[in-house]
Amino acid sequence: MTTGASDMPKSALRQLGGRIAYLRSVMGVDRLLRIADVGANPVNVPDYKELLDIGGCEVWGFEPEPEAFAALQAQAGPNTHFVQRALGKTGRGMFYPHKSTGLGSLLKMDERSVTYLGPGWFANQGAGVEIDLIALDDIPRDELPRPDVLKMDIQGSELDVLEHGRDTLSAAVAVIPEVRFAQMYANEPMWAEVDLELRDQGFVLHKMAAIKSVPLGNSMRSAMKTEHFRSQMLDGDAVYIRDPRDMDEWPEAQVAQLAIAAAGVFGSYDLVIACLDHLATRGVLASDVPKDFFNKLPKWMRKPA
Repeated sequence: MTTGASDMPKSALRQLGGRIAYLRSVMGVDRLLRIADVGANPVNVPDYKELLDIGGCEVWGFEPEPEAFAALQAQAGPNTHFVQRALGKTGRGMFYPHKSTGLGSLLKMDERSVTYLGPGWFANQGAGVEIDLIALDDIPRDELPRPDVLKMDIQGSELDVLEHGRDTLSAAVAVIPEVRFAQMYANEPMWAEVDLELRDQGFVLHKMAAIKSVPLGNSMRSAMKTEHFRSQMLDGDAVYIRDPRDMDEWPEAQVAQLAIAAAGVFGSYDLVIACLDHLATRGVLASDVPKDFFNKLPKWMRKPA
């Protein structure tokens, strides 16, 4: 879960824009990176924000909560498409709103689990409201082209989206789900189950973009400086990429989009260079392109000459 509202400094944004423009030019990328954001509640600042700000991606955001959707609509800009829909298995479902925006879910909170994690969470979940759900694979292609990147933060329903989105994700290069380490909702899949599904679809874990830990509920909780007592891992944003061991079988455009995603969404510049190395080995790029890109990175990332 990425939080906060600070923007990248303008100088850093220009540098990112220069690196993305260079990659698009040398690799001959003819369309923007496509990102599907499921649970696009603007309470969180997405990792693709800077890429969107420089015009380097196109985003389809799905958000069922009326207030969150209205906020998305209010801040809509170029290359954004927002849809007031909940994803999962096509059919009817129950949505349980929460006083803390972003914690609304298709699952009921598990009282025993959240009491262990700390007071208040269970009491702040509202009564269920029946809603329509649609599977990722049932969304018409003219409404959602196959994405290159899927981001999800939907409080326990990530596995449902993955299981009913296999065709849509067949050409994706990265999936960034929020994964749970400590249970919050009744019958929610834990990280291990999401990991198995993604691996079965041809993705491997690349990195953890963020991990959230919380203090446990206890008799001294009110006296604690919580920053010193966050011992329980709760959840985190996991970055999965299509298995790079199979890159020889990928179309060149797919390798190129992974490089763009690595540079502009999850900041894995070693992966960018590995993609450029691969394309240079294929003869698609000049052999000096990987070094040229490396030299465009900030000096603090490079050893002294």
